[in-house]
Amino acid sequence: MPAAAYAAGSQELEFFTQLNVFRALHGLGLVAQSVALDKANQNHLAYMLTNSDVNYSDVDPKTGVPYAHEEDPARPGYTGVAPIDRARFAGYAVTWTGEEVSYGLGRGGANAFASLLGTVYHRQGLMFQAPHDFGISAGNDKYQTTTLSFGIADKRQRNASDYFGAYPADKQTGVPLSMVAEVPTPFADVVGNDFAIKTSYPIDVASEESTTLKVESFTMTEAGQTVALDARLLTADNDPSKLLGKNTAYLVGKAPFKANTTYNVSFKGTVNGVAVTKTWSFATGQ
Repeated sequence: MPAAAYAAGSQELEFFTQLNVFRALHGLGLVAQSVALDKANQNHLAYMLTNSDVNYSDVDPKTGVPYAHEEDPARPGYTGVAPIDRARFAGYAVTWTGEEVSYGLGRGGANAFASLLGTVYHRQGLMFQAPHDFGISAGNDKYQTTTLSFGIADKRQRNASDYFGAYPADKQTGVPLSMVAEVPTPFADVVGNDFAIKTSYPIDVASEESTTLKVESFTMTEAGQTVALDARLLTADNDPSKLLGKNTAYLVGKAPFKANTTYNVSFKGTVNGVAVTKTWSFATGQ
């Protein structure tokens, strides 16, 4: 991919850099900066900041879409109801687009990225395999509101039919201890601050996007121990929000990981009926 033209030291460059590092670790194609998608996100960010009376963490009861991902034609700054409309308005020759919103919270683009990566549903958005293009805009408001989108126009990416990726990656270090709260929540018994005490950092596996992944066993064990951690398995079959693709599975412990500790992960299952096994390890940070 060509080098991005985001300003040195900017929140946008921080986020973009971390995103492509993650995609490389997961075995996914890197994404390229799209000036048109940048403009679409600049417009949407301006709309959100102008209309700050809207509770963007709420869901529109009429559409079922979070207010953060739609615009009201009656409000100032409107450029399109849905992300695809806003992409077209900005001149992007869109065939598909997906949008996410995060917050730097005073710690910049790297934190905005880490917040999404520490979830289930929003991480899945970061690891869609087909998008080639990417756009982002980060605000200077107190929350450092950040809007971003992936797009497909004339180019799309494809992983090999036998692709099988996992995150955290093998031998990765500095892995966080717990999951980040997201809306909707994938676990009915975990909301708000409970994520810090009732979850581990999410572990995921994924096969090529058109395939079907089935899990026979998926466990993680602290190094030196024999008993697997008590954990929640989340797949398309049991996902309460029906947001997970059929090619992925997530494992989330029911307690935070220990700091500075190595964990071993073991997966056994099938992809389109073909047996797949994988074992790997990672180490947590502070």
